[in-house]
Order: sequence, then C-alpha cells, then structure tokens
Amino acid sequence: MDHFRRHYHSHVSWTAALLALVATSPVVAQSQDSEAPATESNGLADIIVTAQRRQQSLQDVPIAVTAISGDELSAKQIRTTIDIPRLVPNMTGTTNVGIGSANTYFIRGLGNTESISTFDPPVGTYVDDIYVSRQNANNFTFFDVDRIEVMRGPQGTLFGRNTTGGAINVVLKKPAETMGGYAEASYGAYNQLTARASLDLPLSEKVFTKISAFGNRSDGYVHNRTTREKNNGNRGYGVRAALRVLPSDTVTWDVAADYIHDNGVNLPSVLTDGKLYSLTGLKTTAAPLKNLVAGRKSNFVLQNITKNVSFTSNLQVELGDANLAFITGYRDLKQDYLSDLFDGPLPTGGFAIVNAGRFKQFTQELKVAGDIGNALQYTAGLFYIHESNQTDFADVFSLFGFPLVLSDRVLSNKTSAPAIYAQLDYKPTDQLTVTVGARYTSEKKTVGVVPSTTPLPFGVPYGSAAISAKGIPLEDRTKQLTPRIALEYRPGKDVMLFASATSGFRSGGWNARALSAENFLQFGPEKVWSYETGFRTELLDSTLRLNATAFYTDVNGFQVPLGFVDSSGAINFVTQNGSDFRNYGLEAEAVWAPVERLSLFANVGLQKAKYLNPNATIVAQQAACKSGKAASCGQGIVDPLGNLAQPQRTPKLTMAFGGSYDAELGSFTLTPSANASYQSRNTVGSAAVPGDFVAGEWLVGAGLSLKPSMASWKLSLECANCTNTHFVGSNFPPGFKFYNMPRTWRVSAGYTF
Repeated sequence: MDHFRRHYHSHVSWTAALLALVATSPVVAQSQDSEAPATESNGLADIIVTAQRRQQSLQDVPIAVTAISGDELSAKQIRTTIDIPRLVPNMTGTTNVGIGSANTYFIRGLGNTESISTFDPPVGTYVDDIYVSRQNANNFTFFDVDRIEVMRGPQGTLFGRNTTGGAINVVLKKPAETMGGYAEASYGAYNQLTARASLDLPLSEKVFTKISAFGNRSDGYVHNRTTREKNNGNRGYGVRAALRVLPSDTVTWDVAADYIHDNGVNLPSVLTDGKLYSLTGLKTTAAPLKNLVAGRKSNFVLQNITKNVSFTSNLQVELGDANLAFITGYRDLKQDYLSDLFDGPLPTGGFAIVNAGRFKQFTQELKVAGDIGNALQYTAGLFYIHESNQTDFADVFSLFGFPLVLSDRVLSNKTSAPAIYAQLDYKPTDQLTVTVGARYTSEKKTVGVVPSTTPLPFGVPYGSAAISAKGIPLEDRTKQLTPRIALEYRPGKDVMLFASATSGFRSGGWNARALSAENFLQFGPEKVWSYETGFRTELLDSTLRLNATAFYTDVNGFQVPLGFVDSSGAINFVTQNGSDFRNYGLEAEAVWAPVERLSLFANVGLQKAKYLNPNATIVAQQAACKSGKAASCGQGIVDPLGNLAQPQRTPKLTMAFGGSYDAELGSFTLTPSANASYQSRNTVGSAAVPGDFVAGEWLVGAGLSLKPSMASWKLSLECANCTNTHFVGSNFPPGFKFYNMPRTWRVSAGYTF
C-alpha cells in the first residue's frame, strides 16, 4: 500500500491532464457482441465481456478492454490472432522469427520474443478460460469464435501469473439449441485456399453438440532464389467437437476437444523492387542436418509442424445467488521445426535452428461467483497448473561452407503453480463501488539438461552437472501476492468513472539457449504495479460509446535481453533482470452509429516508455561501448552510442479507424467496409542499431460483401494491406529482416443454414 500511495499521489495531476486531453483526441472502436441485444433507442448493442471472470457489460468494467465479436472478425480482416494488435491501442504483435505458429505480443511495452520453454510470455493467451502457457502455438486460425477480449495492463488477481502486459481471451461459440451451421470457402493471393464449416446438432432438449473444422493452404509470399521454392506459406487444418449437457435447470456442462495441425515457417527476406526474396539453402524436401545432429530432428526438412491437442471441461452449478464452476483443461503440443535465421545460401543454411519439442499442460480451477444481498459481489477460486516440457534442439552455424554444430542437447523443465484468489465488489451506495482483491501464487520450477552423445565440431557440450558446478540452481521457488484495488463512481446513468491500482508478476527462468554452462544463467520474476484512471460513457441517445483510460506502469526487475562479450571475445545473448521499466500513456476508444446501418470506429494509444536503473552488467556494457569496444555496442538494451536504447515495440502512437455501411439495393444488402491502422516509429530489435527501427507505417484494409435479403448465402471480396506497405516486423539477428505480409486479396462465398 505504501508503494501504491507513493506513486499514485505523485501522478494525480498527470492522469487528470490526460483525461482532459481525451475529450479532444481521436478515439478507438469497441466491438459489438454478436449475440447482445440492441438498446431500446436503436443505439449501440450492449457488449458482454468476462474480463472480471463473470459476465458483465463492457461499460461496467473498470479495466481497459477491447472486445471484438465473431461477426466483426471477417468484416475487419481478422483471420488469425496475429491480426488483432493492429486494432488495439498500445498493442503490437508479429509472428515470431522462424516460427509461423508462434506470435509475440507487446502491450504497453511488455512482451517477449523468446519461445523456448524456460521463458514465459507476459501477455497471456486464454481459450475458453483455459490458459495457453506456451508461445509456440498461439497463432490461432479463427473459426466458430463468439468474441475476443483483449485486456490491457496486469491481470494478476483474476487471471494469474504471466499477465503483466495483459491477456487475450478467445471465447468460442457453444453448441446451439437448434440445428444450424455455416460453410465458407475462399480463394486469394498466393494461391491461398481456405475452407471453414460448423454444424450445430441437438440430440435432445438437454443435450446439444457442435462440430467445426477448417483447412487452409498458401504458396508463400517469399521467393527463394536458391531453391526456387516459395517460402513463408502455410498448410493447416483443424477440427473441434463440443458438447453441452443440461442435466437440470441449475447445471450446465460444456465439454470440448480439438486437434489443430499447422505447418508454416517464417524466414528472413530481402526487399528488392517491391518483392520479397529469400536465399536460404534449406529445402522442404531434403534433410540438411543428416548425421550432424542427434535424434529424430536430424531428419527434419525446412518446416514448422505443430500438432496441438486440447481438452476442456466446464461444469457450472447454480446455487441460489452463486455460480460454482469446475474448469479443467489439458493441452498436448508437439512441435518439430527447422528454420534459418541467417538466411544462408549453403545446404545447411546460415544459422539453422532445429527443434523437436513436446509440451504438456494440465490446469484445474474451482471458481465461485455470486451476490450477497444487493451490496456485495464476489469472485473467488482455487487454481492449479502443471507443465511438463521437453525440447531436443540444436544450433548449426555454417562458416565458409562448413557446418559447425554449436549445441545439441535435450532440455527438460517442469512447472507447478497452485494459487488462491478472491475479489470483492462492495457498493456502499448506488453510485459507488469499491473493489479489493488479491491472488497468492506458489510456484515451483525445475530444469535439466542432457548433452548430446554426438561429438560437437564446435561448441562446448554441457549438462545439468556442469550447470550445477557453476553454482546455478536447477530449481526455483517463487511465492507472490498480487493485489488489486479499484473505485467506480457513477455520476449519471451513462457515465462511469474509475481508478485502480493492480499488481502482477511474470515468472523467472533460465537462459536455456546458452552455448556454455556458465551462461545458463537464472533470472528472477519481474514485478509490476499499474495505476489506471478513466471513464466509460454512452452519449447521443446511446449511439456513441466513448471510453478512455490513462495508465502508469512501474516494473521492477524487468526481464531484458543482454548482449555482452565473454572471456573468449564472443558476444553472448542472455536474459537478466537487467533494469527497471516505466511506461505511461493514454488509450481512448469509441464506436458511433450516427444513422441506421452505419457503424464507425476509431482508436488512439499514446505511450512513453524508458528503461531505468540498469544493473551492473549493463552499466559495464555502456562503459565498454563508450571506451571504444565496438563489440559491446548495439546489443541488448544498449544502443551504438552506449546509451540505454528505446524500449522495443513501444510506438509512441498507435491508432486505427474504419467503418461499414449496410446499403439496401432492392432485395440485396451491399456492405462496403474499410479500416486503417498506424503505428509510429519503434524499435523491433533488441537495441537501436541500423535496421532495428520500423518507420511509422499505415496498414489499410477494405472489403465488400453482398447478401440477399431473403436468402442465406453471402459473397465477399476483401483486401488486406491494400497499399502493399512493407515494413520490418523483426530484425534478429541484426541485419536479417522479417517483413510483414504484402498485399493480399480474397474472394469468399458462405452459406448459413
């Protein structure tokens, strides 16, 4: 509380100024829930979200939330989760280097580009209340989605660890009580073929089923000049079966299982005459690492194959004014990939990374939510997660045509983390709500390394014993309390003011990519306090929704990548709690329906971030750089001049706007739509070196759909990145660029029954 008071009072004037600014700022869209009823005044539909682990109207939630309905996903060209960030203020995202199935998200400057299992992302992904712990397969193809909720800021009380930046909650459609469904097929640029379908089939008045499936393929938008293949394409398919059982009027049981298969790599490329080219010697038809590395990974071709199996169960029981939920989740992920980061022309690539991974996760939660009289609401629960991961991986560097195996080992790590949480909302008056909550987490992590039996032509093999001999522990225990305090005040029916202080933490881990035991360094958790104030309003007879949030984020022990020169003169990249981090800014969101059939949206995000209080390693790195040791410059968070770099992926300005209009043309409805998004100049690498910046760039999308009034089919034409804008999404290692997807178009036909 002393920490809260110290920071909160020092920034009261700042937040007041930002709230005054919002009245004249552009504003962001909030999506409408596809199943929500319209208001009596023919205004905007109500948006139901579960940002506080219970169903509430968006306008009643004192949290920065952007919600996108299933219907809006197609209208705004959101096909996968990587498309979400461009419509959310102060959020950026890109497909991770080398791995087409993995996304890296940054919200308010908090994110992580490392996908190995000893690192945890600070932006949590949830599917139907089930946490997806691994970043390796969080690039979901959307099919049969009810809505998406993006919560900005730490969600440590109700969602738990590893949500210091925020959380993405994907809510899938439940089986319907009546028979129905849809089918859709599309064709587009780069021979992109997509098919989606879903069928609701009730078995009785108490038992309902749903089966959904999708498939997609594309040739790829990068031409490989070495192999003549098309790179950065995708092959994928998935199926989901869901069951809803209503044993009684007070019991609901939802069960679902799915299988998703995906194969998509993400290689660096060069931009020449407006086209993207690759030079890697890796092929999709040959195994270049045969007899070089151990295990089944030696047979891999250029690939990123993920096989994801999941099972969920949510049993809900109504007990008077309380709802009791038993939520169970299981996920089994296999990932086999071979990629090239240096884009070398040799048969083994320039810097090939190969991985055979198996990741298993089990979660169990007991949640209760309800009312006590008219003045008190509560949400409380018990939570448990267990992870068991094994990764067989190697790094191969090609030097003058000779492959050098830098590492080849098997990494095993486990995590067990039970937690207990509770949140109380107390209404002393009809206008005022006081919220207090806390979560207590006890986490245990273990790690082990088995070196390969294959001799390394280059590099130092090491295992658990060598790591322990360097004084590095192989077990870590963390106990953390993450509280939340919030106030809501309603001066009028359609106005809500709020202020909050929320904490969270991201788990620590180990630098498992280290090439030597001495650099298999441990790093601790990062801890966050975030202070927010803002308002939620509906104006003009509920045709205009305007929401705004001002925030101040204070991070201690920020996990940052460091670059330093070891005793051999080689540059090592490790993650440490290298500094503190501070960010503050403003987010405003709005949607407006000025006339019937017209919907407009806009958004703006402003932020200013900086690293603070660097540790001794970074201070020494700065000094070495300024003394002329160039190898220490431009690495980690130190720029080429020896100063602290601009925090990566924190553009000072993000914004988006667009809209759609349903034009009635006789017996048809023609709906044109358009949207545009912008992010200002920002760093996409680890330090401010040439090529690490993406200039301020616009992305423009547009669509046109035709639907008869008395039929159930629909035709659509759309383009994404219509202006064919090219920018660098990642630059790692420095000088090797990963570009965004160029202009694409798609024509689709769908039928609903």
